[in-house]
Amino acid sequence: MKHIFVASLLALTLAACGGPSDEDVLTADKIRASESAPQLPDIQLSENPEPPPAPPPVENEIANEVGNEIDGNAVEAGVPGNVPPAFQGLWGMAASDCRPGEVAGNSILLTGDQIISADTVASLGGVLADSPGRFDGRFVGEGGYEARESFVLSGGGNRLTRNGGEVYQRCIGASR
Repeated sequence: MKHIFVASLLALTLAACGGPSDEDVLTADKIRASESAPQLPDIQLSENPEPPPAPPPVENEIANEVGNEIDGNAVEAGVPGNVPPAFQGLWGMAASDCRPGEVAGNSILLTGDQIISADTVASLGGVLADSPGRFDGRFVGEGGYEARESFVLSGGGNRLTRNGGEVYQRCIGASR
């Protein structure tokens, strides 16, 4: 008895759904109407797809800036920000540089906003470039010190190359 009730309920449910409506049936007229849909216009391709060349550089642009001097040692200001966490920590060139609690020898300590060495402390004045594995910043310190510092991570984040030359290893377990 229970099975007959379930089967009847299922049959009634399917019957309520009904068949396809007239809109759903594909007829010859509907096929012809879709074939006569408007076509896109032909597109004419350029014979020279290359963009026009850039204008030649202006001769002696500096001469147009009367009274302005260019300081070749100036570092651009950058934008506010911090040293990324992946770069922060104590870094040493040799194992003897990694002494817990101090920045000694050739070690450097990078914090969110400073670079500290055994003899100087410089604050981050602006972020110049920040991408995974590379950070460039403008650092300023005592006595008018201002420099662009570039740091590149390698070796799974355990090797730091500074300014393309000095190579440091991450000091594990040594923090300031």
